[in-house]
Amino acid sequence: MSKLQLYKSLLDDHIFTMKDVTKNGDEEPFILKFDSVLSNPKLFDDYSLIVETLTKNSNLEFNKICAVTPSSIPYATNISTSLGKGLLFITDSGNNHDEKNDIKHIKVNGGMNIDDRILLIDTIASGDYFLNNIIQKINKFGGNVVGVVIIFDKQEGEYIDIVNQKIKTIPIVNIYEMVMSLENNNLIDVFSSERIRFFCEKQMKKNIIKFC
Repeated sequence: MSKLQLYKSLLDDHIFTMKDVTKNGDEEPFILKFDSVLSNPKLFDDYSLIVETLTKNSNLEFNKICAVTPSSIPYATNISTSLGKGLLFITDSGNNHDEKNDIKHIKVNGGMNIDDRILLIDTIASGDYFLNNIIQKINKFGGNVVGVVIIFDKQEGEYIDIVNQKIKTIPIVNIYEMVMSLENNNLIDVFSSERIRFFCEKQMKKNIIKFC
């Protein structure tokens, strides 16, 4: 499946839809029901294949794959099985996602060893410190995060700090590129595309200040 076919499937299956109006400039001008991908076997298989292909092409060296959230476990499991890598997953029992360095309630499950080279799988990156705190937790206990796969990148800039740490990020679907492609192929109108791109740029600028 090509990227354009994937974008079209997300649109046709109403996983990604545009809002007609928003209450204020900080509200997302779209609705994303990403967990619904799991209820569509063909779409999930096609999406997983793209994730696996881009992960292989990244040339990253790792021996463990770690699912950051429950919704990322199916994708991490597929990659782990296909590539023959160990599988880890994160549980969180009270971590404050908006507080930097809050790692007390983050637990790495599945048997992490010292000097493990770990690839994180995150479904949707958000504008908080949760992903950064997970990396800090893994590093504190002897692991080494070598990369982060972001299944759907809303371009809110959470991984800016991760890039500063020289950790490679692999965004699978970038919303900015997606709406540009849909617009260029006459699958969404110009106005909707511009609203979403303007929102993304605004969020990115805000989070550059926050994370840098």
